[in-house]
Amino acid sequence: MKKKKLQKWGFTLAGFGGLVGMIVGTLIFNGADFSAILGALTAFIIIFIVNVIYVRSKKDQTPEVDERIIHNMRKYYAVIANVFLCILFVALSALTFLDYEQISISYLWMFVIAYMLISGVGAIVVSKK
Repeated sequence: MKKKKLQKWGFTLAGFGGLVGMIVGTLIFNGADFSAILGALTAFIIIFIVNVIYVRSKKDQTPEVDERIIHNMRKYYAVIANVFLCILFVALSALTFLDYEQISISYLWMFVIAYMLISGVGAIVVSKK
């Protein structure tokens, strides 16, 4: 197959890889946990249906993104990563100043999830401009 044909089905291929990984992982570590396998299968089916609708509805040959969008996304991610690192260093400096010896891992995970959420939503906004 040509690269252009596979490029349209990238989400489905990624979903299939996730499905296979979930099946292999559950069989290796948990025996046969059918609830996890059915959940992964449901997610794969939803991704596949959305991808089929997308491929069928796009009739023109215009690219999804152009150089301007790629440039804006790179600039956005460079700025947002530095902003979050700055916030993290200021917060850690403040906690060190307040004589905290330990930090719960859950607080760090909340920070990472907030970074992913904010950067993802911001990337959607930046890509639409």
